Amino acid sequence: MKKVIIAIVILAIILTAGILENVYVDKVFSNLDGRLAQLESSIIAQNEAALSQASELQSWWENERKYAELFVYSPDIRAFSVAVGETVGSLECNDYDNALSKIRSLQIMSRNIHNILDFNLADII
Repeated sequence: MKKVIIAIVILAIILTAGILENVYVDKVFSNLDGRLAQLESSIIAQNEAALSQASELQSWWENERKYAELFVYSPDIRAFSVAVGETVGSLECNDYDNALSKIRSLQIMSRNIHNILDFNLADII
């Protein structure tokens, strides 16, 4: 009987951790998508605030990336950091066309990384 109770407790802990992880990942990528959309609007308008927004995004992402890598290793997570850095570099050179290209790539990468980290029934099957 003790073994069954211990197994149920362990199962509950595993399920709780999985649910909390999924909530965290959804929250982070929802925030990321909002930041990317705002940055895209600034780049399209060639607003000078785009550089500061991109720098803030870079700092925020580097902090969040540490935690995302706890869940799963993905080369896309590291590539995302590189692409954010390239976007910042483009904006520093006032190359809004290249920055817009990079931000659109970042939006696609964000969806891909979110799908990798998120729970999907297809992952079980």
